[in-house]
This record gives sequence, C-alpha cells and structure tokens, in this order.
Amino acid sequence: MGIRHLHTFMEKNGGFYTVNMEHEILKAKQFTENPLSIIDMKALHAIFSTDKRSLLCGSQFWVVEHMADTFFKRFTDAGAVLNEKYDRMINIQHNTCIKLKNVAKRHGKFIVSKDLKCDQALAIYATKFKALAIVTHGTDFRIFEGRWQLWHANHIDVNKLITKVYCKQELLRTLGLQWRQMAIWATLAGNSFFKYDELVPFLGEFGPNNQKFYRLAEYVRQLPLRNGKLDDDTVHSILGRVYWNRQVPPEAYERFRQSVAFYQVVRMGDHPFTFIVYWFITIHPIVQNEPVKDSQQNDDDPYAYLPIIARMAGILLYHHKDERQHVTLAIKRNHHESHSVVTVPATFPTAITPPPLIELISKDESVQASSLERKLQLWRWVCSDDLLDVEEFNTVPPAFMCTVLTLYRLRQCGAIRIFEADLLLLIAQQLSKGVFDLTLEPHPQRLNPRAFRLAFVFQNVYHHMARVAKVLGLSEEYRSMTPYDGHRFHNMYNVWTSLKVESEFQSIGEWRFYKNANST
Repeated sequence: MGIRHLHTFMEKNGGFYTVNMEHEILKAKQFTENPLSIIDMKALHAIFSTDKRSLLCGSQFWVVEHMADTFFKRFTDAGAVLNEKYDRMINIQHNTCIKLKNVAKRHGKFIVSKDLKCDQALAIYATKFKALAIVTHGTDFRIFEGRWQLWHANHIDVNKLITKVYCKQELLRTLGLQWRQMAIWATLAGNSFFKYDELVPFLGEFGPNNQKFYRLAEYVRQLPLRNGKLDDDTVHSILGRVYWNRQVPPEAYERFRQSVAFYQVVRMGDHPFTFIVYWFITIHPIVQNEPVKDSQQNDDDPYAYLPIIARMAGILLYHHKDERQHVTLAIKRNHHESHSVVTVPATFPTAITPPPLIELISKDESVQASSLERKLQLWRWVCSDDLLDVEEFNTVPPAFMCTVLTLYRLRQCGAIRIFEADLLLLIAQQLSKGVFDLTLEPHPQRLNPRAFRLAFVFQNVYHHMARVAKVLGLSEEYRSMTPYDGHRFHNMYNVWTSLKVESEFQSIGEWRFYKNANST
C-alpha cells in the first residue's frame, strides 16, 4: 500500500531529480566493476502496457517482450548486474497474460521473497550488497535507510532510459528527522500496518493537508527514544492519542511494533531470499483467475481449469499419496467477486505411472531423454483422456505442442469453433516463421466481441498447459512464450468470418488434432 500522499508531498517540495540510468551505471563503474541494480518486477507493468488499444486485442506478446528484453539488455550492456525481485504471479492486466519474469531471467538473477514482506526483503538485499539503485514505485522505499538510489518505475522513458529519482536524504532534511525516527513517522502517516483511513482523526489534529507531514514530524521529534527505540509506555501513550475517544484495538500495539521494525534494514544481515523453482511444490495457495464466461458454459468452471490443476496435483503427489491428496486454490471466478479459497482433490493417473519428483525436475540429459515419452503422454493425459495413447501427437513440433493441446482443450469444452482454432494455430506458425512484420501489423478498426473474449480465454488456458509442461520438467522449447498476436488475430478474424480460407491450412494441416475432439 505504501504511504498515502507522500509522492505528492515530495513532488511539491522538490524531493526528486531526473537521471539517465545508463549514465548512472557508467559513472558507478568508476568505483565498482559491476554496479548492482535491483528491479521490482511488479512495478514495471505500466511502462510495458501503455498501448491500451493493443491490450484490448490481447496484446502483441512478441513486441512487448522484445521491448522488455531490450530494456533489460541496455542495463547489462552498460555494465550493471541485475537482480529482479518477484513475489507473485505477475500478469499485465486488461486482456493479456504477458509474463515479464520469463524475459528478466535472461538478463539477471531472479529472486523470490518467501519469509519477509517483499519490499522489506528487497531493501535489505540492496543495502547489504551495496546496490546502486532500486527500480520500483513503492513509497515505503523512501523510508528505508540505505545509500542506494530510488529510480521510479512509473516515470521511466524506455527509449531514453531516463526517470525520476526520489531522494530519501532530501525527505529526511525536509522533515528534520533522523533515520531512526522515520519509521515512527511513516507508521503514524499511514501505511500497510496502520491504514490511512484509520488515522484520519489523529492526523486531523495537525491542521490542513499541506501542513500535516511537517507537524507530524514535529510530534515525532518530541518522542523520547532510548537506545534508538520507543519504550512500551511511550507506545501506549502514542496509541492513546491516535485512538482518542475510540477504543484502542487489541492488536494495535503489535501492529505498531511490526510497522517500526519493518523499516529497519541496516541492522538485519541475513539473506532474505530463497529460490522457489516449482510453484506447485510450495505450501502457498495457488492463485487462479477465471476469465469472462459465455452464458452456455458451466458457471463453476467454464473452461475446466480445475481438472487441469487436479491432474497436475495427481502427477506431483502420486508417490506421496499417504501425505497429501489435495491442493488449495485461491480462485477469483469473475470480476465481481473476491478470491475464495477452495480445496480440490488430486486426480491421479491410472493407466500411466508418473516419474518420481526427483526425475521430473532432473537436469541430467540421460534422465530427461529416458523420461521424455512418458512426460509427453502425461501432458496429453492432463489435457484429455482421449489423447493418452495418441502417439501420433508427438509428430507435432515441440514449439507448437502447447498450442495444439490448448486448442484441443477448448474444442472439447465447446469454447472455440474450428475456424477459430485454425486461425490461432496458423498465427502461431506464422510467428515462428516470421511471415509478417509484427511492428507493421495495424490496430484492428473494430473489435469483435467474441474474438475479444476468445483472446483472453486462449491465453489463460495456454498458460495452464504451459504450467503443466513446467511441472513435468519439459524443456523451454515445449513452453515458449504465448504464440499470439492480438492485432493479427483480430484483423484476420474479421476476414475469416466472411470468407472460405481452407487454402490457408496447408502449413498446419497435420497438427489439427482438435478437429476430432469430443465435447464433454
């Protein structure tokens, strides 16, 4: 959440300046061989989703990912070492599912915060390893002590690589506080521990909005600190004033202590990160977002996502049935409901035995080669029982298997027409062959409502099928970035709905297994 109104306060008080990030990296190389830049991945969404018309089409995956790839490459070409921080599945919103983490991994170390709040973990890491800068948009970073610069993600010009730097030291001088007091000030200004709305009566005592932060700082300066800390009596006195004429919540004292501790990064030395290789093996709930539904589809699970996840669970838990036979999901079924937590029983394969987990994740080439056929069979089984013994499916090139399985799934669920499946597969093939120049593909003049929904559905199901491939330990060639171009799909969709285009199918004819998919 961060600190409300802090951004505006610093803008009005000159607490920022503009830098060229490449130049800053080159200057830093005079003092250290490889300057460290840390990027908060969730903060980069806005700069790669500025073309709203394209987003409505489902985006141009390859164009956007090329932009992101170039962005990261310019950092490393200038001499920076990149660490990208990631704390959850990141989707650019609207009508697309672009995964920036896949691009980021090519250019730097990809780290996941597990035990600490992500902003805190990132600040600790940056401070411990003497980072040059953090790229983020969170206001909490202006409270953390540390000599790293704060490069604001929302103000980045990806072509010129310039952005605004928000100066923590200038904020400190403006408020007349010391670092050990800043955590108290931020807590009382309102953050993720003490919500701003909860503090409105207390902050109202400090006058009009343009004076509140100054007068709050004056109040904090008067608080007695012993060895840099507030004693219990002082904390209870503060809470008494914060909740004047209101009952002090029983958890308020603990929240206050947690908030102040949250900003203490200099004295925390342990490495805050752990690597999470397979999301499914962790104990955390799986977040599942449902797409827009058609009226004829099952309201509970319109595109049969839950069976896909249940079968993934069956593969991973097959050799551990005595320990666990279910997975926990956090599901958001539509735009009008919040996430709900559900338990889904695992579906175990009966006609084929999955390899043990150690074999699934093995990088040994001989192990991968010996288990490939069984992994592909399991992948087909997750998609549909009908494909379990269809060995001819293995003639599909690895780069298109995920697409064909996705289309088969959608056909079996009755969510897609044959010509729509053909069009999506053809575009995937054209992208791989470079048949058209993506940068010259025009925006469609109009959006077909069905094509709009289908773009979102296809991307989501493709993401699930690619996740199965990852769980099975299949190589990257089987789970490439989503082979979809929103401009091309909508432009061709409008043509294909009015013309017979069978001649276009020659290049994909042998891969159209979905023609015979039986509806469930």
